[in-house]
Amino acid sequence: MRDCREVDRERIGKMKAGRKKEKFGCNCWVAIALAVSLAVTILAVLPGCGGTPSISELWQKSLDAEKNITSKHYVINIYYQDTKFGSGLVETTLIDVSGKNGHVQRILFGQEFSEYILVDGKQYSKVMGSGTWTESPATIGIEETATQQIGELSNLPSLASSQENLGLETVNGVEAYHLTFELQPQNVSIAFPNIPAAELSANQGATVDVWIDKDKSYKVRYQALIKNKLIAEGIGYGNTRVIIDITDINKPINVAPPI
Repeated sequence: MRDCREVDRERIGKMKAGRKKEKFGCNCWVAIALAVSLAVTILAVLPGCGGTPSISELWQKSLDAEKNITSKHYVINIYYQDTKFGSGLVETTLIDVSGKNGHVQRILFGQEFSEYILVDGKQYSKVMGSGTWTESPATIGIEETATQQIGELSNLPSLASSQENLGLETVNGVEAYHLTFELQPQNVSIAFPNIPAAELSANQGATVDVWIDKDKSYKVRYQALIKNKLIAEGIGYGNTRVIIDITDINKPINVAPPI
């Protein structure tokens, strides 16, 4: 017969062994869970690995996609804000691009200021107060005209002092990444070379937002807020907001001579 104390010692030994096994199993599952969580976190922050694409990746894809654009429609609105006269719309420019042909209309303070059409190397122009079209050889390409409106915004990432991807939003009917860039005063004139230097001499920097189509990588909207810009001699200094909407990308756009 086995001694009772011997039996008890055997039972206690088995209980301790079971607890060690249980403890090991628990710790093992905790370690696995932590490893999986860490892996998911790493994948989320790495560009192209299941997380939000980096700004540099989105920007490069957009530059590549724009090389294949043959037609588009621009609506460009320029506003003055926070002046002694309040706020208002200064200018609207409408641009149709269809290959090398195009149509440009400028509306200044609500009045049609100028219009010209480029078709097959010929330019047709008319100005405010005249209903007559004038034909002449084209002096500027339509794409160059459109590019002038955007300035050097294609170089935004290198000009910005800070930048952020604000995530997806719906703009002009498409899902797009919203990117925002901060410009220091000395870089505002570089980003907007068509604005006279005198108007930017006292500027206090700018914020530029860009929306990039999630699926096709086209830029579908720009919005710039230039702080403390000279609006006009009679108005003085204030903020200027520029909104550029780009639609009908690679869709048929008919541009015909007016005469």
